Amino acid sequence: MSDVAYILEGTADNFDRLVVENSKQGLVIADFWAPWVGPSLKQREILVDLANRYQGRFLLVSINTDEQKPLAERFGVRSLPSFKLFHLGEMVAEYHGVQAESDYPLIVEKYVQRQLDPISREAIAAWQGGEPEKALQLLAEAVVADPENLALPALMSKILMRQQRFRDAHALLSALPEQAQEAVEVRNLLAHLDIIVTAEDADEPALLLQRLETEPRDAETLYQLAAVHLVGDDLEPALDLLLEITRSHPDYRKGVARRSMRAVLDQLDAGDEQVMQYRRELYRLDY
Repeated sequence: MSDVAYILEGTADNFDRLVVENSKQGLVIADFWAPWVGPSLKQREILVDLANRYQGRFLLVSINTDEQKPLAERFGVRSLPSFKLFHLGEMVAEYHGVQAESDYPLIVEKYVQRQLDPISREAIAAWQGGEPEKALQLLAEAVVADPENLALPALMSKILMRQQRFRDAHALLSALPEQAQEAVEVRNLLAHLDIIVTAEDADEPALLLQRLETEPRDAETLYQLAAVHLVGDDLEPALDLLLEITRSHPDYRKGVARRSMRAVLDQLDAGDEQVMQYRRELYRLDY
């Protein structure tokens, strides 16, 4: 699965050693998946990305239930996806079904404390002390020195957003490589910023609706109208428009409608029936 030491394949033979014993030293996540279950592939991708971001601060053990049926039976895995957290030699939590993407880091951080680097701590102190420009300068210099640390541009963008400098924050994150833009620290931030900037640039709603009367499937007009609705907290029509773009124009601006929709849903109650319905619609389109 991976050539890094913190992402491993679990089997019935090595499970106790990889998972139970290692959890006595720190957090271990056992991810139960199958290649034919689309949502479990999505969750696997999220967990692998998260493990790479944390660089070994927790261990991810991937278990293919098609090949490891005894393990699935041992832990009562009846549906996929499913992942279980082990800490101090015991299973401490388990989750069934794909969670909101923003929830995965929160789940992990209950057991793994992310340590801020000294520059980030100094920048936060400067911001809290009323020196935002000093904070941004410190972070900008740190980004040059450590371009792989995506927490740095993410923190910069948050400070810019607090200053209402949405375009600067959007430009900063948009300049990152495409792979970095998909990272946990960046993805939802960039989606929210894109919505704000698009709404600022959009025509008046009446003009957008008039345009749709003649071009009802125009992706740019649909997206502008969705952004206007979102900024106005009019969620249902916004989500309907984003879903329509995802159906009819999946590649519009490299899938911006799908990313924006996921970012919005991640902020809503995961147990709400309407939210779950929107998520199901997205999964159908994805898989």
